[in-house]
Formats: sequence, structure tokens, C-alpha cells
Amino acid sequence: MKKLLLSTVAALALATPALASNSVSTVTQTGASNGATVDQTGSILGGDSLVDQSGNGNTADVSQSDDGSGASSPMNFSDILQSGDNNSATLTQDTSTLQISSNSLIDQSGDDNVADVTQLDDWQSSTVLQSSDGNTATVQQGDAALALTDDSYGNTSNVLQAGTGGHSANVLQAGIFNTSNIQQTGDGAIADVSQTGNLNFSQVYQSDSGDVANVDQSGDNNFSLINQEGTDVLAEVSQSGDDNSSSIDQSSPGGVRPVDSDVFVDQAGDANDSIVLQRGNQALTTVIQTGDANTSEVWNYGNRSESYVNMRAGADNNTVFIEQRGEDSYAEVDNFGSNNAAEIYQREDSPPTENFFAQIWQDGDSNTALIDQDGNDHSALSHQFGDNNASTIMQTGTFNSAHVDQLSNSNVSMVTQAGTGNSVYVAQ
Repeated sequence: MKKLLLSTVAALALATPALASNSVSTVTQTGASNGATVDQTGSILGGDSLVDQSGNGNTADVSQSDDGSGASSPMNFSDILQSGDNNSATLTQDTSTLQISSNSLIDQSGDDNVADVTQLDDWQSSTVLQSSDGNTATVQQGDAALALTDDSYGNTSNVLQAGTGGHSANVLQAGIFNTSNIQQTGDGAIADVSQTGNLNFSQVYQSDSGDVANVDQSGDNNFSLINQEGTDVLAEVSQSGDDNSSSIDQSSPGGVRPVDSDVFVDQAGDANDSIVLQRGNQALTTVIQTGDANTSEVWNYGNRSESYVNMRAGADNNTVFIEQRGEDSYAEVDNFGSNNAAEIYQREDSPPTENFFAQIWQDGDSNTALIDQDGNDHSALSHQFGDNNASTIMQTGTFNSAHVDQLSNSNVSMVTQAGTGNSVYVAQ
């Protein structure tokens, strides 16, 4: 108790707001049910805070801001170190002077840790390290009316969560060239990233089962990268704006195929690009692209998997590539626009029984479609409406069927089938 009282007195003494210069605070607490509140506001040079807590039930609340006078170049630094059970950290860094830098570090080890970081204006950087069960991290950077028309600048967020599971990370960034990085190890992890503004980048890495990654980007030149290595995982990407790109890799180390991996990508805007790679059984891929010069590439190496690509609303210069190497898989391309090209390859590396079904729909000018299937019980449909369309279907195996419809000018079709019980229908 005496140590607790002394640490509390030290916290009150060192956390008093400074009226001039910078504010420096150091709080060290050992024991149970400790609480630390650091208020560093109104300092010309910003605040410098260190909170080190070890024990059970620790809480830390740190607030930092400059005085807004514009004098010198203030900087805020905050380090919160917590070890034990039921730790909670809340950090707020707000600046009103241009070219200020705010840096925060929250390092939590133990059970049921919670981190809440809010940073506003200019060059903020946040790092959250959590290990154990049931950790939660919430990071909000930028906005406040877009930092009063300075448009909320250059924020960076890093969240690393490790343990046996139950991790949740939520990152909200508003401004220009924001960056978010989330790494989670443990079952049932949830990563939610929302970015608004220009030149945003998001990276999510999840290594275990039952993980969910959700990335929502709006603005210009956004890029998203999601890597998942567990079973029963879900990746969702929503992008709207110009020059957006998304890359998703769902796999498992050691060549083991995960099960029930789903991907949903929705892109609206110009020059969007999406690449999806799945190595799992019962995987589902859905890609929707609306806009100009979109490119989609889907790879799937699992059994009983389905892939869909949908590009409509007069989207131009779209290209789709789908390759599936598994049993009982289905691929479909729906493409409306000009200068579109679609290719589908479906093969089984070691053929047991394959029941593939491929379908390509293209409406527009100068479309080309290619379906290549290797195995048995295959069925391929290619529908093209427009000018200068070309369709090629090649199937080897048993009981294959091909259907080609081209109704316009200068269409070219080539169908090659080898095996038993094949049937073909071509109308030009």
C-alpha cells in the first residue's frame, strides 16, 4: 500500500500540465488495482510521457496536446507499458500547430488488455503491441473536420496481436497517405481497417483459424494486402476511387489446404486491380469491379471451390484470368464493356474425379474468351455479344459438353474436345 501511495503521488506530481516549455512525465506502478492519469496539454513543445505498470487491473489515461501558438516545432511522445491482467490504456494526442509529430507506443502483455488511441493532425505514428487472450486495439487517426482543411496528414498505425486468440483490431484513418499494418496470430482474430483520403495503404496478416479481415478504402491510389493462413477465414475488401489495388493470399504453410476460405472484393472507380490466390477446399471468391481499366486475377487450388468475377456498368479494358486446380469447382466471368478478355483454366494435378463447370459472359467490343479444361464431366459455356469476339474451348476427358453463342460481326470460334460422350453447340 505504501508503494502504491508513493507511485500515485509521483504520478500526480509529474503529470501536472506544463505552462511553458515541454511537459515530461514518468509513472512507475507495481501492484494491483493501480491507476495513472497523465494530462499534458497546453505545452509549447508538446508532451513526453512514460507509464510503466506491472500487476493486475492497471489502467492508464494519457492526454497530450500543444498550446496552439505555433511556436517552435512541438512533438508528443507517449509510451505505455503494461504487464499483468485486465490492463487498459487510453491515449489521446491532439495538435493544432503545423508540422508537429506525435508518437505513441502501447505495449501490453497479460490477459484482457484494451488499447484505445486517438491521434489528430499532421504526422502521427501509433504502435500497439498486445500478447495474451482477448486483446482489443482501437486506433483512430486524423479527421477532426479534416484537421481544419489541412486535410489530415500522414498517419501511420501498426498493430501486432499475439496469443491464443480473441484478438480484435480496429483502425480508422482519414487524411492523405495514411498507412495501416495489422499482424495477428491466434484463432478468431478480427481486423477492421477503414481508410478515407488519398494514397492510403493497408496490410493485414492473420495466421490462424476463424480470422476475419475487413478493409474499406475510399479515395485515390489506395492499396490493400491481406494474407490469411488458417481455416474458415474471411477477407473482405471494398475500394472506391481511383487507381485502387487489392491483393489477397489465402494459404497454409507446409502445403496443407485450409477449408472454408471466402473472399469478397468490391471495387468501384478507375484502373482498379484485384489479385486473389486461394489454396483451400470449399473456397469462395467473388470479385466485383466497376469502372475503367480493371484487371482481375483469381487462383484457386482447392476442391469444391467457386469463383465469380463480375464487371459491369460499362467498364472498359477489363481483363479476367481464373485458374482452378481442384475437384468439383465452378468458375464464372460476367463482363460488360469494351476490349475485355477472359481466360479460365481448370485442371486437377492428380486426376481423380473432376466435375468442372466454366461460363463466360462478355458484352461489348473486341472481346476474347478462352476455356481450357482437363479431366472428365466438364461443361463449358461461352456467351459473347458485340464485335470482333473470339472464343476458344478445349476440353479433354469424358462426357464433356461445350456451348458457344456469338451473335454479332467477325466472331471466330474453335472448339476441340477429346474423350467420350462429348457434345458441342455453336451458333454464330
